[in-house]
Amino acid sequence: MKALLMVVLLICASTPVASAQNADWARRLDAPPPKAARAIVKRGVDLAGRDRIDEAIATLKKAIAAAPNYLEAHREYIRARAYFKGEVNEVKAEYESLAAKEPDNPVYPMALAITVRGKNEMAWLRRVVELAPEWSWAHYANSYIIPGRTWKNVVNETYDGKGERMLAEAFKAIEKDGSTPDFYYRAVEIQEDLGKIDEALLTAEKMAAMPELRADGLGQLWRLRLKKAKGAEQSRESLKAELAKLSVGARDIRLLAAIREAYATFLKDQANADAVERRIRRLDPSWYPERGKARIEVVLNSSGAPYPILSANRQFVIHEKMRQIVMRREADWRKETRQLESLIALGPNLGLKKFIYLLLFSSARRAEEVEAMIKYGEQLGALDPGETAPLARIALAMANKKTDLLKALEYARRAEVSFAEFRPMSCPPDIPADDFESRFSLKKQRENHQRMQALALDAAGWVLCQLGQAMEAEPKLRRSVELNRTETALTHLAETLKQLGQSEEAEKIESEINNKMLESVKSQFINQPAKDFQLEATDGRKHRLSDLKGKVVLVNFWATWCAPCVAEMPLFARAYEKYKDQGFEVLAISSDDPADRELVSRFAKERRLNFPVLYDDRIAELYGVTDYPGNYFIDRQGAIRYVQSGGFDDGGRRLEIILRELLK
Repeated sequence: MKALLMVVLLICASTPVASAQNADWARRLDAPPPKAARAIVKRGVDLAGRDRIDEAIATLKKAIAAAPNYLEAHREYIRARAYFKGEVNEVKAEYESLAAKEPDNPVYPMALAITVRGKNEMAWLRRVVELAPEWSWAHYANSYIIPGRTWKNVVNETYDGKGERMLAEAFKAIEKDGSTPDFYYRAVEIQEDLGKIDEALLTAEKMAAMPELRADGLGQLWRLRLKKAKGAEQSRESLKAELAKLSVGARDIRLLAAIREAYATFLKDQANADAVERRIRRLDPSWYPERGKARIEVVLNSSGAPYPILSANRQFVIHEKMRQIVMRREADWRKETRQLESLIALGPNLGLKKFIYLLLFSSARRAEEVEAMIKYGEQLGALDPGETAPLARIALAMANKKTDLLKALEYARRAEVSFAEFRPMSCPPDIPADDFESRFSLKKQRENHQRMQALALDAAGWVLCQLGQAMEAEPKLRRSVELNRTETALTHLAETLKQLGQSEEAEKIESEINNKMLESVKSQFINQPAKDFQLEATDGRKHRLSDLKGKVVLVNFWATWCAPCVAEMPLFARAYEKYKDQGFEVLAISSDDPADRELVSRFAKERRLNFPVLYDDRIAELYGVTDYPGNYFIDRQGAIRYVQSGGFDDGGRRLEIILRELLK
């Protein structure tokens, strides 16, 4: 009994001590950092923004030495090493080691959670709350934590009714420390998600009232006002007047940068944005909007291997331009190619350059431009010897067009050799190891290798078939189908078997392909009202879509500069002849430049197209066409039932199935 009493007393005694320690941590951590340390951090951030990364890291180390528990110093140090220098795993290991040496210090897990992030983030946040529950950053951490759920759940799902509690935690963080922008951003984010736009506006106003957060707070305030007004013209004019008034005589670069961003992003007023930028450059000639920004993006090459794109400062500019090109997705592949090639002249780093060439290769592949595929595929291979999947895709494209088949066979065999053996990948040094292990497990690597091996064998077999060497092609194609039973590989195997006189098996395979395709087509059927339009045809007559109600209509968006569009025109002509008496119509809408109308008219006459060819007048935009060709199948009731982007490359098999289903 005496022993038991002693244990109880010890437990009771430990509680207030632990509580006192936690409270002490919170007081110490929320105390304003020394001015000297803040100045050193500011200097380090400035150096990183000027690409003087090693100096920045050394400077930030001094700030940490001067104020060991100053979270901002740790955050910027980790950011400089991880995002500017690519030392993700090294700096993560450094801080995990520090956390092990000082297990009661919440600064280290918090610094990791807000910089490195990844799958351990929720565990780090929970550790912070456990160690110092009254610290302002612990309340911030609590605004993300839903018991029993992972970080992925929190990001991708709703708050499950816990939004008010999480919002309260964000406000506790602000109450403890009203000078940290993260806390306000988090509160606004939750309020917006909960539909509390007026309360979010009040939070943004409070943020803008803090002198050190004025620029950030105003940016939030302007965005929220426009959101509440749903972009109404009066609201836009009011913001424009406010920006003009604020900018008069302003010399605060952060404020001017926020004004410039508002002009450019919220008002789409590039002229005024440029004028403000010129004023900023007069104050600081080295300034540019992306200075100090950094990002790590893990992407896959065409063979399925990951590599990082590390972009900071000027490299961030190139990355943003690349993203904008991809998002715009020019219909004319030549125009997109010119835009992407212009980025090479800006001096992208290796990761960015590889990705730009991958985009160029993909663009050429979509356009079925074999010469361009060869050019960009070889450039990819020179930058990354592991990029061998493009060789197989080049070989397939050459075989389909029966172009230089011996060269195609050389490409296919190089791809076949490269994927003959499975070699496990090791984690690159600048990709977070946790992410690599979760996304690229040994099982996933084997599955990807199997797909790549099947692709290479399919390429080699199909080229051999086109060369008339069906006996040599057959085992490669059979193995490809065993590894990955794709429609393309099955089609190639069926054609090879026909050449070998094995027609019965070929017919069985073709029947399987048709059944799979029928299931695929049916699964992709939609039912959306088709938007009506009237356009002029090359012969001068007007055609209105609604006049064709009661018929099945293919609305084909195409252009003379689009190789796949031109390639599928004979397919549509044959289908039209075959099914027109059953109520099938084709409206081919040319998206060529209005100045090229004569070219379109001549094209239609020379190809003897037997259906109306129309001149577009923003109908492609109305239908949201992004890829050419774009084919919209409309049923007898006037509803869009199927959309095929990128054209038909299967000899018309899918087209036949779609038409038979809709014409029933």
